[in-house]
Amino acid sequence: MIHMKKILTTIAGISAFLLVSSCEEIIKTPQLEASINKNLLTVHESMVIDFAGSMADNIVVYPGDDMQNYDLRDQSNTGLVVNKKLFTYSYRVPGTYKIVCLASTSGDMATNLRFDTCSFTVNVIDDQTEIDRISCSLLYRDEVFAEKHANDEWLMVLPRSIIYNNREQNISLSQRLHFYIQSDSTKVSINGNDFSATTAYNLSSPVAISVKSDFGTERSYKLYTINYPRFSTFKLLGVSGTSELNSFNYGTYVMNVTLPLGTNVSSLVPEFTTYSPSEKVYIENTEQISGTSTVDFTQEVTYRLVSTSPDKPDMQAESTVVVKIGFQ
Repeated sequence: MIHMKKILTTIAGISAFLLVSSCEEIIKTPQLEASINKNLLTVHESMVIDFAGSMADNIVVYPGDDMQNYDLRDQSNTGLVVNKKLFTYSYRVPGTYKIVCLASTSGDMATNLRFDTCSFTVNVIDDQTEIDRISCSLLYRDEVFAEKHANDEWLMVLPRSIIYNNREQNISLSQRLHFYIQSDSTKVSINGNDFSATTAYNLSSPVAISVKSDFGTERSYKLYTINYPRFSTFKLLGVSGTSELNSFNYGTYVMNVTLPLGTNVSSLVPEFTTYSPSEKVYIENTEQISGTSTVDFTQEVTYRLVSTSPDKPDMQAESTVVVKIGFQ
């Protein structure tokens, strides 16, 4: 009986050894292969790491920037888990970064960890000279954005006045500007002087803008500013109209004219002036001449006003003015 127990104990020990050996054979060391699309990047430019290899259960990437440094993983630095074959990443700050990729496999309860690593070094430069947006704020209320044109030229269109606190208030062509650039290190100058966010710049003439990156590259822009065109006066049969501003669309106005009851409005000759000689007046595509053009006002009439920058004829702004006739 004692002999039989020894035999059974021996068999059990051999079985356990074989079971452990079998598990160790199943948990194999992964083989990590990876390639990176480029080693020189600009800030906010995406790099791509393409993973290959075999046997990995998990892949973690340590990009090497803030709190993601592989060499400092024992100091609470962590990596990013990769769920797909490709890993895409961009850096916000220029510098030299060590990227470490780690592939791992593990047994039950994360025991018997096996892993393989590879690394890359990337240099990130701040070569950002692209202006994404330019804006100004009207009476600390609405932010108005310039429109980007070809050849690094921008057009800012401003209303001559807006409704603010239930009153019509004039808008100056001296405004504080705001630049949206994807780098805090990029320097901006206006007409040869350092840009200041608290300075109201005179926008009545074209503004020369220079942008210099942290890397040292420079780029020049030009900002043109014109007003939305608008009637300064509008008369029918000697009766002056009154402007009704749109609080939400600065390029749309209503001109109200009150005429005596029974007036025949089917063939009237409006008299009008605009704020600038560069502003032209149209009904559809037909130019209207004050004191000459005849218009049928039995229905609402929509005028199209076009303003052009004297310094750049292809810089234009349009307004829509609807003339409404009332009777009393």
